[in-house]
Amino acid sequence: MSEWDDLNGLDDDALMALLGEAVVETDAVSERRRQAARAAFTWRSVDDELAELLHDSALDAGAAVRSSASGPRSLAFGRSGLTLEVEVDGDQLLGEVVASGSADAAADSATVTLQRPDAADEVVSVDAAGFFRFSGVGAGAVRFVVEQGGWSLTTPWVNL
Repeated sequence: MSEWDDLNGLDDDALMALLGEAVVETDAVSERRRQAARAAFTWRSVDDELAELLHDSALDAGAAVRSSASGPRSLAFGRSGLTLEVEVDGDQLLGEVVASGSADAAADSATVTLQRPDAADEVVSVDAAGFFRFSGVGAGAVRFVVEQGGWSLTTPWVNL
């Protein structure tokens, strides 16, 4: 019988006591495992951090056929007082982080990460007015992560 089988009959209090003992054993847990555990624990709030697509000009009436769309494409994402507005014009991507409330004062020191499944992440800093730019962005799936201190906003994947 393995030690995992011994845990099946434990009530919540006994399990929490065992977990408390494990946490105290600092030498037995490597720093790499601690980082992995912290990262896994953040998944409990992933719904709070995931932004909602508020607007996509490619989905507007009359823009059903992408090849007929003229002008830049605009996207807007939002979550609890934060809005990320992005304009895609060719291979240029211009954006603005608009924050209100507790995130407002920190918006000028935020960073925006452009993530693509087949390329390295690109990170840029947001200027004092909340603007940022990426150059050389090709077509394909992308998502954005806005981070500053205690808050973040992660967009769903979109195809450019």
